[in-house]
Parts: sequence; C-alpha cells; structure tokens
Amino acid sequence: MNKTITWLIRGSVLIVMGGFLLAYLNLEKKPSLIFSQPTIEDLKYKELDKKRANAEFAAKRDSIDYDKFGSTIFCNSSMNSWIESVNYSKEMDLYIFGKDADLSEWNNAIKDYENERSRCRDFNP
Repeated sequence: MNKTITWLIRGSVLIVMGGFLLAYLNLEKKPSLIFSQPTIEDLKYKELDKKRANAEFAAKRDSIDYDKFGSTIFCNSSMNSWIESVNYSKEMDLYIFGKDADLSEWNNAIKDYENERSRCRDFNP
C-alpha cells in the first residue's frame, strides 16, 4: 500500500472514532460534556431570576401599602405581582428541566393567589 491510502484509512478511522466519542458524550441520560444543557449560570436564567425577584419585591411593597392604606388597588396589584413572580418561576423551571419540569406546584400557587385576589376589599376608606 502506498502512503496516500494509509493516511486516508487513518483519517477515516479517526473521524469514525470521533463520531462515536461525540455520540457517547451526548447520551440523553447523562449531562453532555460537549453540547451542554442549560445551566443556572446561563444569562437567560439569570434574567428570569432577576425579573422574579423584582416581581416579588413589588408584591411585598404593595402588600405593605395595602396593610397601611387598605385600598383594593394595592391588594390587586400585590396579587398580580405574586402571580407574575410565580410565572417567572415556572419559566425558570421549564428552562432548566425542559419537558420534564413538574409545573403542578406553580399552577396550584397561581390558583391560590387568584383566590386571594378575589377576597381583596377596602377596609380603610
């Protein structure tokens, strides 16, 4: 055999071995080493976490204003902010876990906040 055929065989063997290595490293059961799954350090996750934290801050602030002034506006605003916060938490779970995310906890929390929002009343006119 001449040198060209030998190098072609070696190159094709290396390409096949590299393909098997990539296939092995990217199995669905374990985290990928080459093409990584989304992680908590991702920018989109950090952005969603920041939005969730802002929504929680707004909800707490409006709740304090509701306790202080007793207006329905603050109560509704607080509950809407809590619902928004829970929605961002759902998005964060979907981003990390994908189709395997269990969203029943978040859906129940949204229903609870909607029930609480229906009880908002003016108590200090």
